[in-house]
Amino acid sequence: MPVAHCVSSTAGIILDVDQGFCQLLQRARHELIGLSYKAITATADLQKSTDMLQGLVDKAAPTHLRKRYLRPNGIMVEADLLVSKFNNEGRLISTLSWTDEEQRAASPSRLWNAALQVKHLYDLRIEELGRDLFSDHVGLILVHAYLAEAEGRIASVSDIATSIGLSRDRAIRWLKLLVERGLISVLDDSVESVQLSHDGAVKLERLFSATLQPVTLDDRMATLTPR
Repeated sequence: MPVAHCVSSTAGIILDVDQGFCQLLQRARHELIGLSYKAITATADLQKSTDMLQGLVDKAAPTHLRKRYLRPNGIMVEADLLVSKFNNEGRLISTLSWTDEEQRAASPSRLWNAALQVKHLYDLRIEELGRDLFSDHVGLILVHAYLAEAEGRIASVSDIATSIGLSRDRAIRWLKLLVERGLISVLDDSVESVQLSHDGAVKLERLFSATLQPVTLDDRMATLTPR
């Protein structure tokens, strides 16, 4: 379990951090120094963080708090804090520990399961709403290519066309567009066999990670709003 340390003012302004705290927040040290706890705390946990600060007693036993931090990519990570107050120095000393759910969520087997869930939802939409109302052919093609690679299969144009219910010509047109956008790579000159590009795989795995650990709109917007 990773461990981190943070020194802050009694108002909750970060004064110093170690490398563990940078790892927890996935930010550089210079990006964290001077920030308020409000800028990195999940919206739903702000009040209990404020209550904790106001309730600290000088040189008392450390106060325990569990709360969620926001990373720049919108992912929340829950940490346990032990906070001590040293008022004669105007400092709060925090020791933090956490289980990195984002790394756990990003394991190959969990990403594969997330891809299966996304494809299952696509299939349900087609079944319930009708293929004529389903237009996300790009999403289906990319998920099909991801699953094929994860399962050690070659994604052929014929398999893709059959899987998503498109004619071969239309499937090829979509694939050529995805090649132009840098999301798909062709394995031969005939464009018969394809695979995700590195950029395509990275983008899909970000989406699958978000599927495994969704955040609220308020929390995601908090990472984009200047403090």
